[in-house]
Amino acid sequence: MEEYDEQQAADGAWAFLRSNSTASLSFGEINIDVSYIIIPDGRLVIPAMVAMLQPCDMVMYVPEYAEGCMELHVSLEQFDETSEDGTFADRWQVYHGEPPDTQWAFVDIDAARFHEMFVDGETLLRENTLATVERALCKTLNEQQDIVRQACTSKTNVDVTNPFVVGIDPLGVDIRAPFGIVRIPADSPFTSSDNVLGFFGVDS
Repeated sequence: MEEYDEQQAADGAWAFLRSNSTASLSFGEINIDVSYIIIPDGRLVIPAMVAMLQPCDMVMYVPEYAEGCMELHVSLEQFDETSEDGTFADRWQVYHGEPPDTQWAFVDIDAARFHEMFVDGETLLRENTLATVERALCKTLNEQQDIVRQACTSKTNVDVTNPFVVGIDPLGVDIRAPFGIVRIPADSPFTSSDNVLGFFGVDS
């Protein structure tokens, strides 16, 4: 039973992490709000101020420091925007717009606490199994803007003017709205392109 509870906690924590895109980052005496993306291999990416890149104890609260938040103990690994990893900086900007800082970092999760359960960070490193078809799916759905808008309204009760699909993974679809990211959760995990398109009522 204990093993099942650990797996259930890890799955719940992963779904919660996926369903959000903002956090409060605390290190030293500094607290800063950040926006993140999750890249295909499961790591998080954020823009980072120079002080954040120094070795220190760092805690990320998702979606913010408040009751019911998820607490992540993390470390940052800087990457160069001009290297091949720069595509992740580009992806962040597709999600969130202009970054507040000019440095970039991968976020490594060492451990997490969610609903009073402790979760090993390695269990929150999960590949997006739809990564190879994600771009094509986003393109197809962005050609059906009215359908996506209807789905936002019916599934999330949020009316998104000019919705733009920026990400798809087995647990849901990320929509860029004028005020931030709207997450449409999957009714059941997507396993293929047909699953995703069928969810929206779009012919494959």
